[in-house]
Amino acid sequence: MLKFYRVRLFEIMYEQLSAQGHELRLVFGTPSEEELKRKDNVTVTNDYCFFEKSRWFFNSKLHVLEGALTHILWADVVITEQANKHLHNYFLIGMSFLRLKSVAYWGHGQNRQSSSKTIREKLKKFLALKVDWWFAYTSTVRDYLESLGYSHERISVLNNSVDTLKFKLEVESLDKEDVKAFIKKYQISDDAHIGIFCGSLHQDKRVAFLLESAKLIKQKDPKFVLIIGGDGKDKELVSNYAKQFDFIIYLGPLHGKEKALAFKVADAFLNPGMVGLAILDAFSAGLPLFTALQTEHSPEIDYLKNGHNGLMSNLDLGDYANLVSSTFQSPLKIHSLKKNALASSNEFSIENMANNFVDGISAFLSDPYR
Repeated sequence: MLKFYRVRLFEIMYEQLSAQGHELRLVFGTPSEEELKRKDNVTVTNDYCFFEKSRWFFNSKLHVLEGALTHILWADVVITEQANKHLHNYFLIGMSFLRLKSVAYWGHGQNRQSSSKTIREKLKKFLALKVDWWFAYTSTVRDYLESLGYSHERISVLNNSVDTLKFKLEVESLDKEDVKAFIKKYQISDDAHIGIFCGSLHQDKRVAFLLESAKLIKQKDPKFVLIIGGDGKDKELVSNYAKQFDFIIYLGPLHGKEKALAFKVADAFLNPGMVGLAILDAFSAGLPLFTALQTEHSPEIDYLKNGHNGLMSNLDLGDYANLVSSTFQSPLKIHSLKKNALASSNEFSIENMANNFVDGISAFLSDPYR
């Protein structure tokens, strides 16, 4: 499937690869019912985007992409998402084994929200070593693959990203009147210490932990306000807390100008649960990330430099609350963190990711063992 936040990546890659004399096909299918609920899928048709119909079986555990074989036979190199659910991946690995096709994976390397002892994860680990090249989301994915015995020379690190520049410009374009109107609308004081969470409201994000820690932070810092944006299974939980505590403001799903405004007025991004690409939204708005240590984080947690562009506590309510409240009450510390967070958005940009991807493809194409 094609996510809206991937479109710019492929636009840049297409331009760069075309300039080098290569042809790119981006092939994607129909999202599963669960993915459709996220409302972040798009369909694009142009010279290099090819939409094919998908069929999903066994509660979305098996994906059959119609027309996949036609595109596979056309290509010299096939880069596919590392996922057990794609039936075409098994054909690709077989073709790679027979030296009929050059095949690369791109992805996480492992599912950090699942036990490594499950059959699905054992299969994923086994198949991870059967492709000709790897496009790893981050450096820790590369390290994991190397620990399995995969060759360092055949791994390209992408530094997975979104269009940080676009969101950064949206935030910067807001004028003082927009900000004043937003603050007045939600009855936030001018000297408030504002934390924001914006993302999916589900168990992996530890929403209950965030809400309970907010109560402790408020006790230590009377100026504290928490803004929450997003949707998901824990929506009702957030809504109930917001009704009970006036310093918790729930805005529902955030998009466009309203999202930019919420980030503009905030001082830090509070995400004690699983951290993913939302870290780049935070950095783009110049907000440091405050999270907690745990194994469930997505690979993008690599971008957090503790004490530089964000802070990490132990997975303990009191420890997390102390970290947030003490930092909010140190103007010099919060200013330094915000400055470094904004700089990090340039380091982990979509443009840099596209460059890393194209450089990796060039290296893959010149690999003598391909």
